[in-house]
Amino acid sequence: MVELVLSRSNRLCALGLITLALLLGCQPQRQGPLRQLRARALWPAELPSVIPAGVQHEAPFTADPGLRPPRHILALSGGGLYGAYSTGFLAGWTQSRTRPEFDVVTGVSTGALAAPFAFLGPEYDNRLEQLYTGVRAEDIFRIRTWVTIPFKDAVASSAPLMQLIESQVTPVVLERIAEEHRKGRRLYVATTNLETRRFVVWDMGAIACQNSPHACRLFRDVLLASASVPGMVPPVAFSMEVDGQSARQLHVDGGVTTPLFVPAAVFRAARTNTPEGQPVFPGANGNLYVVVAGKLYPDASSVKPHVLPILGATTEAIMYAHCRSELMSLYGQAQLAGLKYHLTALRQDLLVQVTTPMSINQCVMTRLYTEGFKDGVAGPQWRSAPPDMGPSENDRVRMGLCDRPLVAHPR
Repeated sequence: MVELVLSRSNRLCALGLITLALLLGCQPQRQGPLRQLRARALWPAELPSVIPAGVQHEAPFTADPGLRPPRHILALSGGGLYGAYSTGFLAGWTQSRTRPEFDVVTGVSTGALAAPFAFLGPEYDNRLEQLYTGVRAEDIFRIRTWVTIPFKDAVASSAPLMQLIESQVTPVVLERIAEEHRKGRRLYVATTNLETRRFVVWDMGAIACQNSPHACRLFRDVLLASASVPGMVPPVAFSMEVDGQSARQLHVDGGVTTPLFVPAAVFRAARTNTPEGQPVFPGANGNLYVVVAGKLYPDASSVKPHVLPILGATTEAIMYAHCRSELMSLYGQAQLAGLKYHLTALRQDLLVQVTTPMSINQCVMTRLYTEGFKDGVAGPQWRSAPPDMGPSENDRVRMGLCDRPLVAHPR
């Protein structure tokens, strides 16, 4: 999940402004005629004999005929420098000799940058370690002259990050990804389309298979867009063809709209592993592995009764809650698809201190990498249920002003 890594005063100010922008952005805008209500049909789709007026069912599901039945799915979340935990976990998992070959890998933000190498396998663990423990701030962004910032699209330039991506995503790497794609494996990355305010999933293997300079550029641009924190670095522009007409889209960090994801098509493909007429139970069709780059709950701190501190704490709570909600959604979909759910995240009691929104501290990242490695090499010790469903995370129900969880006493 995206960790908030601001200093106390800067965090309150920045988060307050972010919250204000979110509130303003959620105001109703001018729209065309009211669209028909859309009802999401359950899968497998069974159209009712009578469709109520004003309800339009979605188009039938289009399967990916080249996708092999997925038995091992990996989802990497966003989280900035906390991606060092995820990469350390993967390396430790390799050392435990229990890491499988993933049929599907998905990534968002920093998880998108690591996803191609996680997809290619353990031979790239050392490269991920170098990237997430040896990178410096000047390798990621370049702060612009302060007097020009009000007239720019971001505080900093992402040119250094683009150069880093180009140095790592070589034609050889793309050809390797294309080879695996042709075997039926899939690599997906998410970005956020600023015009539609929705997240977009890119099939990176399909792009790599195009085997052209344009495809190589597009592959790199998608990775850059998925890690482009809005306001901090510029959005990435894509020239698209929409309904036969040229259009320009601006894309930013996929973490704006989703902290992590697995396409519905993947769950549906996994469901087909169950023979016709047989019951579906978790684990029968494979495994879903979710690696969260950060903690599942924010660290508690005192809040002054002023506007900015209140807005800052509220925004922080929303971001963490969004991640936990997505984890719960993936859990439910995995159950329906017959996949066993596995979750890992940074332990809650680990104290990590950083000072800026784009803090790139090699000592902190090395510590996070080491923590992830320990978690991975230990087995790993997975959580089998999403947060809020664990034994120590039950809903707290109060019966008064005493801050204690409700306990059922025998009569």
